[in-house]
Amino acid sequence: MARPFTRVHVLILIAASATLGSLLWAAWTVADALVWAPPVRRRLPSTRVLKVDDPGGEASPAQLTLTRNAATVRPGVLGLEWEDDHGNTHLAQVGPVLGQTRRTVTRSLHWQDAPLAANQAVRPSTEGLGTPASRGLTYQDVVVPAEHGLMPAWLIQGDAEAPLGGRDWVIVTHGYHGLRRDALRILPTFARLGLTSLTITFRNAHGAPRTRQGVYRLSAEEWLDLEAAVRYARAHGAERLLLMGFSMGGAITLSFLRYSALASRISGVILDSPPLEWRSLIRHYARRYHLLPLAGLVEWLTAVKSGQDFDAIDHHSVMEHFTTPMLLFHGSEDQTVPVAHVERLAQARPDIVEYHRVEGAEHVGPWNIDPAAYEEIVTRFVERILGSGSVTTPESTRHPTAED
Repeated sequence: MARPFTRVHVLILIAASATLGSLLWAAWTVADALVWAPPVRRRLPSTRVLKVDDPGGEASPAQLTLTRNAATVRPGVLGLEWEDDHGNTHLAQVGPVLGQTRRTVTRSLHWQDAPLAANQAVRPSTEGLGTPASRGLTYQDVVVPAEHGLMPAWLIQGDAEAPLGGRDWVIVTHGYHGLRRDALRILPTFARLGLTSLTITFRNAHGAPRTRQGVYRLSAEEWLDLEAAVRYARAHGAERLLLMGFSMGGAITLSFLRYSALASRISGVILDSPPLEWRSLIRHYARRYHLLPLAGLVEWLTAVKSGQDFDAIDHHSVMEHFTTPMLLFHGSEDQTVPVAHVERLAQARPDIVEYHRVEGAEHVGPWNIDPAAYEEIVTRFVERILGSGSVTTPESTRHPTAED
């Protein structure tokens, strides 16, 4: 005769059920978070200029002492934004950390478009703040007709007198939970070269039309919006085209090269911190947050709930099929997309990939470590691909100071 259930057995079953339920709930939540595309709200920490030390002269640049927080200790250069008493928005750029205490961070001041004073509240950012106008660029707000509606974009017309004369275009795509302003770091370089730039959004991104499900396809479908942008560019006079993608924008660029009938129209691509395959990234995130046993369940739930096609976005599996010249940047300290993840592409295709590993850089942070070097590399790549002739390599992205 079978032994009857005891109170201990019942408690074990309850505990096991509760544990299983908790694991399922955690996996369900992570699967939702992976692809859900909410409006982007970047909460910037409260930051103040505590001290301005300006000895005067180029040999001794000014230094700012700022409130120490997660933003102000980030490596590389940092942008600051603030409003004056009349409501006008101003920008400044500060250099790498020079020193810090438990409560303060000191950084050199690269440029400012208005004077900064002690006790001024500022908003710090490593990606970008404002619009192209805040970088001294004339731009238009345009829309790109696409499958799900009109996609907002910034259009900066290339100077006809510049080396590339505005006839050649670059289309820039932001990343996962990204914004167009993330491209502001590199747009001045393209403008100096004479490239016409189109900085786009894509379905479900901030400010763009949403699909019925409102989820990211992690590049499996978003490439269609990039294809629409390529059509827009060609319809508006683009002769040769470059593509640049940050983070998931890089994956979207690679999906376009895989699936679009217009892929042969692209002369070259620039990729900054791109995710190339998501199954291994799910395992990476699960390991990072001590949830490794749930990785397989998260992958399965994501496919079941949102129809995600992980094979369609496995760019590692088709590396040998790419033919377009690529410039690839990635940071050694990228915790979002591990550097080894992208180095597989660089190692497999040295014939088409020019790879730059940036030591100390975080996700989409290679520019911030050394803007001048990053911009010089981009300039040389554009020269090589488009044959623009003599182009003067710019000094580090600089904004006029209030004294200029």
